[in-house]
Amino acid sequence: MLRIAICDDDMVFAGSLETTVIQECQILRISVETEVFSDGDTLVGDMEKGSCYDIIFLDIEMERVNGIVAAHSIRRMDRTVLLIYISGYEQYLKELFEVEPFRFLSKPVNQKLFSQYFKDACQRITDTSAYYQFAFNKEIKRVLVRDIIYFESQNRVIHIFLKDGFDEQFYGKLNDVETELVERRQRFLRIHQSYLVNYDYIRQMNFSSLIISMGNKNDIMLKISEDRQKAVREQLIKTARGKADTR
Repeated sequence: MLRIAICDDDMVFAGSLETTVIQECQILRISVETEVFSDGDTLVGDMEKGSCYDIIFLDIEMERVNGIVAAHSIRRMDRTVLLIYISGYEQYLKELFEVEPFRFLSKPVNQKLFSQYFKDACQRITDTSAYYQFAFNKEIKRVLVRDIIYFESQNRVIHIFLKDGFDEQFYGKLNDVETELVERRQRFLRIHQSYLVNYDYIRQMNFSSLIISMGNKNDIMLKISEDRQKAVREQLIKTARGKADTR
């Protein structure tokens, strides 16, 4: 699912752009969530609270916090979100390069060009979908999915254990992590209320537990909860055959 923010103090234009984005996603058969902001300050505040976006459509000329100032704050939190500027003022192009814009669209927006840029953005996101992105302490981070050994939930904190021996953490629900990875057809097994394991790191398995390779650390054993044992074995068989569950 794409998460897209639209920031423009012309709310009529912002609403029209939101409709266009939704229509493009319907054509491309992409699920989407959109949020509309009337100024850069509100958008930045939303991201400081932990919101993450794949694409941000950002106007330059806004009264409270303009698009360029907002982009500098956004880039301090998130280096990967795609910024697409929409403005009637092209004299800002030189300043925009400092905040790494993905594309620039002039007002009034050319529909054909918008469609092409939107497809380009979706392709870029697809190309980087091998990353898992999360937010912690107002900072956006991402790690390669293939480097994740397993996720562990402890008192609303999700720990990510990586093959290089390091670990990351963020606040969230393991159910949400699992749903996201399933939608992206990543090969992870939910073996317990607290554990979500990367199939590629499983070395051995019996009915009640499995052993996973911890990269440069000793292998560890994780328990498969009793209520999940049958489902885990069925999913493991499907995954081994290259038919990962796509619920």
